[in-house]
Amino acid sequence: MRAPLTRMFWAVLLMMAAALPLSAQTGGDFCVRAFEDRNANGARETGDAFEPLLRSGIGADLLNEQGVIVASALLAESPTADQGVICFQFLPDGQYTIQITSAEYRPTTADTMTATITSGALPSVMELGVQSLVAAPPVIEVPAIDEDAARLERILFAAAGAIGVALVLQLVGIIIYFIRFGRRKAAQPQPDPGATGSFKRPN
Repeated sequence: MRAPLTRMFWAVLLMMAAALPLSAQTGGDFCVRAFEDRNANGARETGDAFEPLLRSGIGADLLNEQGVIVASALLAESPTADQGVICFQFLPDGQYTIQITSAEYRPTTADTMTATITSGALPSVMELGVQSLVAAPPVIEVPAIDEDAARLERILFAAAGAIGVALVLQLVGIIIYFIRFGRRKAAQPQPDPGATGSFKRPN
């Protein structure tokens, strides 16, 4: 009789152990999905204006009905980061609030959401649009260069240079002329001021 009782005892224990994970997993889910809202319209675009989901840079605090933070999570560490999702799972029934925190993005949608979570219901999802706080580098527009104008400018510059060189050479020539011929003129004998250069007329 003892053997059947022992087997029954272990069977009950195994059934209780198997039931424990199920009871621990009852509750509702409250999630947030973050995307890059490039046009800041508060809605995620698809198609040609596709706006990607984020994988990092977002944090979320979960507050209970009394406003106490009961859980926190980072998108980069979320198992569903590839889907841009942070989920708080298996929450007891009640009212909860998600508050978003980020040092890299500013929200284009509401950054808080309050929802009533019920076991067995579909997850409550907060759609979060954000834009980067890092300003894009300014685009410097370089004016188009007119080839004809550039060619004309080069020609005028070359002509001005040639005229300048010619003027310099001419000035140097004048200086050399005056130096050379001025010295030659100074070297010629000067007439004696005492000589009159006249002849007496014979009587």
